[in-house]
Amino acid sequence: MRHALIMACLLLPAVSGAQSASEADTVLVSSIADCLVQGAPEGWERLYMIIELAQPLDETGDVRYIAERGDQRVAFEPCDLARPPRAVIDARKDQAPERRAWTGARLLIHSDGKFQLNYDYPQ
Repeated sequence: MRHALIMACLLLPAVSGAQSASEADTVLVSSIADCLVQGAPEGWERLYMIIELAQPLDETGDVRYIAERGDQRVAFEPCDLARPPRAVIDARKDQAPERRAWTGARLLIHSDGKFQLNYDYPQ
């Protein structure tokens, strides 16, 4: 039941920083959130997926999955270790050319269904 509620909330307009999330970001997060939630420990409040690429436009990199409850953080495994980061990397093709060269992506999903998706760019 809780998974269904979270998925329904993800379909609502989300907040990414001070701006509303784009439709593309909402579709992307909706496509991978269920996989992340399936592997989350009981009672989680926030789930993080952190992707780090060595160079802009790399096709592979490092990924970490972290669940947070209060001030406790633990690693967790989603339903598929590769699918969520692959979806984010593949979504670059839909980003504006000036936004594709990111080297880091951080997805934060709150237990109420809100999310933030932020990208890091080289200096």
